[in-house]
Amino acid sequence: MKVGPSCDQFGFFHKQRVKTLGNQTSGQTTPGDMAMTDEEIELRQLHIELENNFKPIFEKHGRQGVSLGELRAELEEEGLLEHIGRSRMDQLLVLADRDRDKKITYREFYRMMTHELTAEERRPFKRVMRAAIADLVPRRMREDFLANYNCCPPPIFIPVISAIEIGIFICYVFELKEDGIETRATSGVPIKSPLVYNPRRRYEAWRFASYMFIHQGYMHIIINMVFQLVFGLSLEMVHKFWRVGLVYVLGAIAGCLIHSVTDMQVSLVGASGGVYAILGAHVAAIVINWREMNYRCLDPQEDNVCCGFCRFMLSAPVRLAIILFLVVSDTAAAVHRRIKEPQQFKVGVSAHIGGFVAGIFMGVLILRNIKRHSWERTLGWTMLALYLAFVAFCVLFNVFYPGYPDTDWDRLEP
Repeated sequence: MKVGPSCDQFGFFHKQRVKTLGNQTSGQTTPGDMAMTDEEIELRQLHIELENNFKPIFEKHGRQGVSLGELRAELEEEGLLEHIGRSRMDQLLVLADRDRDKKITYREFYRMMTHELTAEERRPFKRVMRAAIADLVPRRMREDFLANYNCCPPPIFIPVISAIEIGIFICYVFELKEDGIETRATSGVPIKSPLVYNPRRRYEAWRFASYMFIHQGYMHIIINMVFQLVFGLSLEMVHKFWRVGLVYVLGAIAGCLIHSVTDMQVSLVGASGGVYAILGAHVAAIVINWREMNYRCLDPQEDNVCCGFCRFMLSAPVRLAIILFLVVSDTAAAVHRRIKEPQQFKVGVSAHIGGFVAGIFMGVLILRNIKRHSWERTLGWTMLALYLAFVAFCVLFNVFYPGYPDTDWDRLEP
């Protein structure tokens, strides 16, 4: 076990902490405070700041402490060399690593801040050091993907977008009912809504994204919401709402773009493009975090059978098999419905495929990578270039291809 300096080495600060424990928060001044020099008061305030602001950050990294090499790189990135020379920074880090294990514990950091730094160096070092340590990912979170599941912040995008889609569906159910149209399991769509993708009104560009808010019948929205909540919430707990939201919207747009190129005569509704983008994003997360998802999978030293089974079921190969099974089976069913069922019940298969592929492409670039490798960064930028090329092709196709239905320039009735 790593052993740092003994408490006796910090005797002055611990005695002062006991001495002033009752008035640290009240702001009262004792005779002992009045007898202290300015330097002693500054050091006591430093002790309180280190305990309150730095100790919790170090505790996230466990007893082993922070990697010396990673800390040095983060300090340079945060701009410490603008205030302290490189040789001085290296000297301080060597002095801090008292047991020469290439790790910095809180005790070692504490001694460096109170004994090794000058008063002039202390202020910039505190500011930069706090940002550098906060940016470092604890070792367990780098190696174990499951350790990154948390609700801070809680899932926001998936619940909000689902609530909006359900709310819009309910509003149109009542509106259609007033017009004498009953919404059933697989029928009932407000085809004249300004949100529906209409190939005759492609100049209204918002329709390439807003179509995801409209659904055709109860089964359509129920299936989409189940997939969206089950797979979206779990994705958001790791990658957070801004990443998941961006992938979802870009996937929905990609789904409509490819539909506009392959089904030029057909309108489009439903959130399937965004839902399939979520599934594609899961595949992307598996690709870039394969090793971390297999952390301690089938570990013979795992004593807890239930924990071991859960790790196996959440491992990368099992996740990938489940996602691919769902995508392939649902796409096969959609193709069957596309061929066999009447025109009004046909499914936009290409929108599913476009959303799924876009989810993979953008997920590799946007989603959180627990431990990034150089080839993954290159792959991410390559995927972005392919996505942008695809969007550019579809836009140009929509502008110049003459085979679309005649454009409807009529003003929509409210």
